[in-house]
Amino acid sequence: MAKDAKINSKEAAITLTWVLVPGKKQTICPDFFKGTEPWKSTDHWADFADWMKEHDPMKVDKETDVTLKYLQEQCGAKKIGIAGFSWGGMAAHHLMLKNPQLAAGVSLYGIIRDSEERYDLLNPTFFIFGEKDHTISYDQITLLEDKLKQYCKVAYKIKVYPGQVHGFAQLKPEDMKPEDKPYIEEARKDMIDWIKQFI
Repeated sequence: MAKDAKINSKEAAITLTWVLVPGKKQTICPDFFKGTEPWKSTDHWADFADWMKEHDPMKVDKETDVTLKYLQEQCGAKKIGIAGFSWGGMAAHHLMLKNPQLAAGVSLYGIIRDSEERYDLLNPTFFIFGEKDHTISYDQITLLEDKLKQYCKVAYKIKVYPGQVHGFAQLKPEDMKPEDKPYIEEARKDMIDWIKQFI
């Protein structure tokens, strides 16, 4: 279990992290971009749709299978959790819909929007959002919650952190505003607690 995970850069917003059973304290971040450039905070939002065409978060199944096999065979993992930020949050949401081997998942400000199956989670999933996220509206969060209540048969949780923006949970200490720090720390703790609850 990655207890004290620290996110060192804004670019980490698009990572997907695999969390192993408690006591192993390992995380793995596979190269889902296959050697290409990840999205960076310095990139222009106008180019994001084109970048997404080459980096579809719903096309990570092959790399996921390889990663799970490695974790199980080489690391002895019995239960595996996943956490993803932004693009990685979308990938985590996708994987929690498709891969029953994942015991728990956390999607931080990333959701699958264009699939009718996006509410049929296979295992417990926690969705973390910032109230002032410019990429995911409060209406989208409300729709997600309503549909999960209607269709989801496993544990799930949605939490919106007041006043927070997209990417808030991975800010470096020097980039945190004093009024945001408690929410950032709370989101990080909530993420770890969710994974611990099911692994």
